[in-house]
Amino acid sequence: MAVVSTETVPAPAVTGRARAVDRELSLAVARLRTAFGAAPLPLPLRESGSVSTERSQVVDQMDDYLLPRLEGPGAPALVVVGGPTGVGKSTLVNSLAGRRVTTPGLLRPTTRSPVLVHHPDDRDWFGPDRILPTLDRVDHATSDHGAIQLVGTPSVPRGLAILDAPDFDSIDDANRELATKLLAAADLWLFVTSSARYADEVPWQQLSIALARDAATAVVMNRIPVDDRATVTPHLSRMLTERGIRDQHVFFVEHGPVDESGRLPAPYVADIRDWLHSLAADVRARSAAVQQTVGGAVRRAVVAAASVADAAVLQVEAVSELLTIADRSYGVEVDLLRGALGDGSLLRGELRAQWAELFHRYDVPPLAETVGAVHDLRARSADELQTRVDRLVLALDLTLETLVVDHAERAAAHASADLRATSHGSALLDWSADDLSRPGRGLGTRTRKSIAAVRRRLVARVAEQLGGDGGLRDQSSRALAVTLVLHAITAPVGEAPEDPTGAALHGLLVQARDDVVRATTSMLAAERDRYLRPVLDWNLAPDAPDRLRAAARDAARALLHYEADGSRSR
Repeated sequence: MAVVSTETVPAPAVTGRARAVDRELSLAVARLRTAFGAAPLPLPLRESGSVSTERSQVVDQMDDYLLPRLEGPGAPALVVVGGPTGVGKSTLVNSLAGRRVTTPGLLRPTTRSPVLVHHPDDRDWFGPDRILPTLDRVDHATSDHGAIQLVGTPSVPRGLAILDAPDFDSIDDANRELATKLLAAADLWLFVTSSARYADEVPWQQLSIALARDAATAVVMNRIPVDDRATVTPHLSRMLTERGIRDQHVFFVEHGPVDESGRLPAPYVADIRDWLHSLAADVRARSAAVQQTVGGAVRRAVVAAASVADAAVLQVEAVSELLTIADRSYGVEVDLLRGALGDGSLLRGELRAQWAELFHRYDVPPLAETVGAVHDLRARSADELQTRVDRLVLALDLTLETLVVDHAERAAAHASADLRATSHGSALLDWSADDLSRPGRGLGTRTRKSIAAVRRRLVARVAEQLGGDGGLRDQSSRALAVTLVLHAITAPVGEAPEDPTGAALHGLLVQARDDVVRATTSMLAAERDRYLRPVLDWNLAPDAPDRLRAAARDAARALLHYEADGSRSR
């Protein structure tokens, strides 16, 4: 193994060009993150399965690592100690920190929050707005997977921090997911295995993922029996060489006694400690490791953007298909509702009976006779007239409410059936908080209120336009307004008469017709819009694929400048 110098290398001056290059990449990555946000993959399309998983992981890494790292290029390098179950990671961290900072678990899986060990003067670099911002900061051990314990100790050099992560092969899903999250936030991954576990497949899969992402990586074979070192050391070296790990990034730790503070004797981890301390002291080397990992993370995001953009195209097309199905189903019912409002079929049952009670006839008189018929009502007592008009108003409102609800029920049933018949329509139906196979809650009440508002406006117009000439007041105005609505929903409007009163009546009739049609069809339009709400929650923008591709090109260009500038100017 190559000997690592512990000589401190002076920090190079950070030039204006380096700052500009860092800023360019930071802004480009931020735009790329925004573009990923506009391109979710909510529908379970067959083509989107693995792409959706990769997208989620890339977005998490951008939030947890890339964006905080690029915003704080001078932050200490974060060394994440990861590996499979039972290889002695916590003992190694305690030994490197020079004190007990984390407790090895006797039972598996160990369920505790990760522990981040840092120099006390570096604490501000690990606040809640820094790396891993979704994890709460605590100063005590906890089993909360949503928290990270910060431990300050002078034995850890400034410019570097060590994070003890859960086992990534844990049988506990939360442990495993947290380990994956933490490893993606590492500037450098210290991969720990043991002589008993180094040939296991799962650890190598994780190591291969880190190498594929070009993350800076070092390997520790821990707990090596003295008698086995001559055998396992060359075997592990060959395996690492085949996977592109250089020898100077490999450390071997023999099995040794662990004291009451959970530490190995200092000589056992001297090589690793010297390497970490030299990395902390050598700003150029530390910057190179960070730059390597940042570059790998950006490249991963750029590559993923192409696949996500292609998948987003299919998602946009699928969402358009789903909304077209809803539009078609409700469009059919809107046309049928419009037809019912003009063919006379609504004048039946209770509405027809209450009409006959008020006017002593079962048919609606021609428009020219309407004012006279209403004038004749004034011969009745005020109480009787109000009672009869109230009953007619109630029957009219219930008739129109039933009309809207019936068409809404048919539209919802047809739309949901057609959506279920597609390969992905169930996602839209299941996502909604409403039962989209039925009308929305309170549709009848909303319809009654809307019809009542139409009547009130019409009564006011009747009193204003005909009150002075015909002496129409109060219940007579209400009766005429209801009569005009009945005209509007039972027969075509026809041509306007030439006489002033007839022309005024015709104008009121046209207004009544338009208002009733608008009020009832708007109810169905609102019902149709329930299918749009889940889509809006998905935040899938139609132009998301193009925005994502453009942002990826900008990030790739900024990365070229970042890597070309390199540590020479940092």
